[in-house]
Amino acid sequence: MASNMHKLCSSVAVAAIIALPLACSSDDAPGGAGTSGSNSGGNSSAGVSTNPTAGANTTAGVSSAGSTGTAGNNATAGTTSNAGASNGGNGGTGSGGMSGGASAGSSSGGAGPAVASPGCGMAAGQALNSWVEQPKLNVAGTDRQWWVWLPTNYDPNKAYPLVFNFHGCSSSDNIVPMNKVTGDKAILVRGTGISPNVCWDANATGNDVKFFDQMLADVIAKRCVDTTRVFATGYSSGSWLVNTLDCERGDKLRATGSVSGGTYGSKANCKGKYARIFIHDQDDMDNKISDGDDEELPRLVTANHCMPKSDTNPVMEAPTPCARYQGCDAGYPVIWCQTQGKMHDRQDSLAPGAFWGLFSSL
Repeated sequence: MASNMHKLCSSVAVAAIIALPLACSSDDAPGGAGTSGSNSGGNSSAGVSTNPTAGANTTAGVSSAGSTGTAGNNATAGTTSNAGASNGGNGGTGSGGMSGGASAGSSSGGAGPAVASPGCGMAAGQALNSWVEQPKLNVAGTDRQWWVWLPTNYDPNKAYPLVFNFHGCSSSDNIVPMNKVTGDKAILVRGTGISPNVCWDANATGNDVKFFDQMLADVIAKRCVDTTRVFATGYSSGSWLVNTLDCERGDKLRATGSVSGGTYGSKANCKGKYARIFIHDQDDMDNKISDGDDEELPRLVTANHCMPKSDTNPVMEAPTPCARYQGCDAGYPVIWCQTQGKMHDRQDSLAPGAFWGLFSSL
């Protein structure tokens, strides 16, 4: 790992397992380093100021183990599906096994048929419209704390998009507040990192990738999830983990979004294909753009067959200052939002709406 990749808190020793924590003073809730609650304006380094027509969406193909039927039909009770279906390709067949049978196409998301998880038909079993702690998951011998948010008017026979929310260092609720924008449209999940200063272990073979696997498996077994629309967001340390999951679990994720991210480890053999939105402030000295997002961005531009900036400037779009790369594969856009003057702020005035704008379009 390059020497300038990740800033550890001076008061925290480097753990034996690489935790990749971020600067403590800047990972607190908004207002620590940036301007709390400020507008998210700023200038983008990406060129033209005309609004594009949103890129075409594509139906995410799904691979489902042991299940039968064409997408669009009700699933057969008792069949089983892989946790987090593959996102590659168009169309696709197969039905996620479940009790009760939510029909494909009942998703709260955008275009394309939903593929319902085995948890469809099961009662909510928890309060709605609030974070509810779940039974702890044992990951590599350690009990891990995590929560699920079920939307207002949760319907157990309707397959919902699922959004993971990975926090910045300091506390488990230091997350991009997606619950402020998703309303009755999505199920949300968050957990707690246990690396020094409550950060995440972004090592590709680390326990937090395994923690993601277990949370995903538990949610789709008990809740009604559209397995073709699993998303992840991250702030600071959580963005480092998102950038690792992009590569290691890209076959489980339809799209991801990060604020102030960085990259850990090799990205030579990444899995799957997904849409991507980045938010990073040019004045962030705790997690500089050069700490990793400037590696992740061109990698995704290439992987999604977008036109590089050297050929055609990304086109500015709402919300400002986001810019969409041109020529990307249909349904797999890459969006870069470079702010200024916000430093290491979580950017709550920009990030939730920008992320959900992308996720809900897919």
